[in-house]
Amino acid sequence: MIAAVHGAAIGGGLGLTLVADLRVTCREARWSVNFSRLGFHPGFALTYTLPELVGIRHARRLFYTGCRIDGAEAAAIGLADECVPQDEVRSRALELAEEIASSAPLAVRAIKATLGGDRLDRLRRATDHELAEQVRLLGTDDAREGIAAYAERRTPKFAAR
Repeated sequence: MIAAVHGAAIGGGLGLTLVADLRVTCREARWSVNFSRLGFHPGFALTYTLPELVGIRHARRLFYTGCRIDGAEAAAIGLADECVPQDEVRSRALELAEEIASSAPLAVRAIKATLGGDRLDRLRRATDHELAEQVRLLGTDDAREGIAAYAERRTPKFAAR
């Protein structure tokens, strides 16, 4: 699976792109793990997939700050595999798919299975833990404030409760 990201990959949308095998983006794309700015815990197995791709150092910065980065930075830190001009994102993703399709299908499947290993089990554990944390944090004043501030387009005033 190849994700062609030429717009927003934010929150859950980012989580969906990270389950792809490869990601093609452009400088204009926007990438963000904004959960901390909303006052709750990420889901979509992001706590597993993001550090797997970018390393714990970059993952911490993205998780803790909720900052927004462009496609060029996403590619530079390993979040995306390639950064191409915006009008070439889809065509490059299709080219990659064609390159993969020209390889021996049984070999590609075997390699994918080997690389995946016990990934499905790890993803399930991550999503189970994330769900428990989301339920806990969504009941807090901070989550209510973060969500309200986002809807009202203002800076949240978190109180750690």
